[in-house]
Amino acid sequence: MEWATKMLSWTLWMPLMGAVLVLLVPHRLRVLASAVALATTLITLGLAGVLIAHFDPNTPGYQFLEHVPWLPEYGVAYLLGIDGVSLWLVALTAALGVLSVGYVSLVSPVERPREFLFHLLLLETAMMGVFMSLDLVLFYIFFELTLVPTYFLIALWGGERRAYAALKFFLYTFFGSLFMLLAALWLAFSHYRATGEMTFELMRLQAFVAGGGMPFEVQKWLFLGFALAFAIKLPLVPFHTWWPVAMGEAPIPVVVIFLKTGAYAFLRFALPLFPDAAQAFAPLGMALAAFTVVYAAIVATMQLDMKQVALYAVVSHAGFIMMGLFAMNKTGFTGSVLQQINHGVTMGAMFLLLGMLQARTGTLSIQQLGGLKAQMPLFSALFLLVMLAAVALPGTNGFIGEFLCLLGAYQATRGGSISPFWVVLGATGTVLAVVYMLWMFQRVFYGPVPERLRSVRDLTVAEVMLVIPLIVLIFWIGLRPLHFTLPLEHAATAHYARSATSNEVGRAAEAR
Repeated sequence: MEWATKMLSWTLWMPLMGAVLVLLVPHRLRVLASAVALATTLITLGLAGVLIAHFDPNTPGYQFLEHVPWLPEYGVAYLLGIDGVSLWLVALTAALGVLSVGYVSLVSPVERPREFLFHLLLLETAMMGVFMSLDLVLFYIFFELTLVPTYFLIALWGGERRAYAALKFFLYTFFGSLFMLLAALWLAFSHYRATGEMTFELMRLQAFVAGGGMPFEVQKWLFLGFALAFAIKLPLVPFHTWWPVAMGEAPIPVVVIFLKTGAYAFLRFALPLFPDAAQAFAPLGMALAAFTVVYAAIVATMQLDMKQVALYAVVSHAGFIMMGLFAMNKTGFTGSVLQQINHGVTMGAMFLLLGMLQARTGTLSIQQLGGLKAQMPLFSALFLLVMLAAVALPGTNGFIGEFLCLLGAYQATRGGSISPFWVVLGATGTVLAVVYMLWMFQRVFYGPVPERLRSVRDLTVAEVMLVIPLIVLIFWIGLRPLHFTLPLEHAATAHYARSATSNEVGRAAEAR
């Protein structure tokens, strides 16, 4: 299909083209700027739909590949491709882009909307680039590019502590990414010394490591360099401290669209590039993941702000994602990716609803709210459905994702390297999630209605329409998971087939 050779580029750059068009709109035409941004995100979503329609789930490896030499003398290429993993994350990014722009346009207008929408669309392009890049330098550029619009969105449109939050976010995540860059350079130069050819292409570097070109001791250090950058971005405890601060002050659309790039980077780069090192560090990774699940859940129960409860719930979900990855098997892999998708769907819906509530009440303080079930019955019903998905009620997407992650982790204990204790500890996070979510729901939605809330109106039709697509996805994934897991299972099979080959070749090279 000749037309398909540029489909990824069109999908990738469409939000950026829209961002440029938004800047060309005069300041006084606020409605036109919103219309241009919304049209751009809808076109991007349509392009993502075309990718889904023409993606073959039975074909292993990457599809829609685009390869253009960029800096050939340095081995850097414009290399794009997607598999069953990145396919759904690209589609989800496009969908959340539509909802984020719709939120700004229809629900909660901001000052200087033209500039806000420009940065939001730039962030969408950067996220798309992260999920499509198969060249380490290109990936690093997009990975860091996500910091720039996010920094300005927090610093210019955030809460009272926005300056501090934006600076902490930028410095913390940028510092961690430097370790990944150093590790990528070391790997590329090792390939150059061994073959006389400089390259940063993921597949070729995988083949180089699999062929015994990298000693195991060096692999471990390079894996740690990648892992540190991705653990910070995830965020994984104890590298999570920037998250509740930065996202607590961030505008709602930023929190909605800011997907799990750290978890995706783990499974796309750190694990397949260094499978032996990943296997060696799997017990430590599983322990950190289980601790993250429980620690974040406990801290969430202590919060007095609904947004902070949701933010710590995100950290707890990140622990489940990493439990699935460090299980190092197909079940855990499938559950981990599905849980990344669930995070965007469920928590995206929750943050949208919280933004709508804050726009009406001026606060998300649990102590200042109450009786919303009587005052806002439609809002309460939608929030309850989203909350049930967040606590992994059977029939929702959260149950399928967490079940597969825990099942994969349990299967890993039978190999002897993973202690069953960490699986049991992580499983308690599902119980704790019920505690902190229901405790928050009881205090906010029941009891007497405070005097200041008696005039608060329920959701409008436009607001409901923003949330309904995500709620449909919650139950679609929960009741018909095969539609989403089939491409993931084929990607997992290909991933672990390559890892097994890498392990065999690496052990033979060590023996020689």
